[in-house]
Amino acid sequence: MSDEQVSAYRQQIEAWRKDRERALAAPDGWLSLTGLFILQEGEQRVGSGADNEIVLPQSAPAHLGTIVLAHGKVGLTVTTETPVCVDGAPVEHVELVDNSNGRHPTVVKVGDVSFFVHKFSNDLAIRVKDRNHPAIQAFTGCKWFEIDPAYRVEGQLVREGSPAAIPVKTSVQTEAEYQSIGAVEFMLQGQSLRLLASATRKREELFIIFRDGTAGRQSYGAGRYLYANVDEADKVVLDFNKAYNPPCAFTPYATCSLPPRANVLSFSIEAGERYERSFGVDKDEDKRAAL
Repeated sequence: MSDEQVSAYRQQIEAWRKDRERALAAPDGWLSLTGLFILQEGEQRVGSGADNEIVLPQSAPAHLGTIVLAHGKVGLTVTTETPVCVDGAPVEHVELVDNSNGRHPTVVKVGDVSFFVHKFSNDLAIRVKDRNHPAIQAFTGCKWFEIDPAYRVEGQLVREGSPAAIPVKTSVQTEAEYQSIGAVEFMLQGQSLRLLASATRKREELFIIFRDGTAGRQSYGAGRYLYANVDEADKVVLDFNKAYNPPCAFTPYATCSLPPRANVLSFSIEAGERYERSFGVDKDEDKRAAL
């Protein structure tokens, strides 16, 4: 790259990083999460009172209503006089659609608090958010490695005959599947490397979960995430300056998939998002990193 190209590239990465930080601290971003409550078959009370099975932030009504899980379907019955809304309209009873298969869940709002049904593995849970969560105000930005154009490399996707479902662990000690469509083979600093990749909803995009030699020291111990561009000839552009920490680095209420064993590298990739123990949620990091 010429000096002008390097300067333009740095500006593009800086803009991408600012967008990531804004998304994390948005009113409904990852830092707004305040709870994750796995649903049991039958009735569960919801509200800010400590006697509820699903406990909301204190700004919510003490007893908002009841949530019932029956045969895979979830319903909410409101018992408070405080307006409880879905899509801006007050409700008294509503079926709650979960977020499986990438669909938009039914989001219930009461004041600055919202919640919806989150599906992960074989479980259904209520995920709670608060627009005024103290974590949002406390956020001062992410930590980053220096931008280095050398960590933007080209590779080749070697596709599987058919997608392979690889069992992986999650940050909440459940199992998930990493849907590998093949391996991206590339060279980085003289090293021949390969990472399994999964497809996204975009034809020109791949998603990769990996862990490298910096994990637990300079970067997040459980691994990092990366989106990569792929063209019609299966040429891939991997820009590790855009590698980022999973949500579980910021909140214990995320359900992040960990990397498949094939994507655990001893090679250090000193690019992208860093991690410091004084920042984020790290109480289970060593346990996650060992999985």
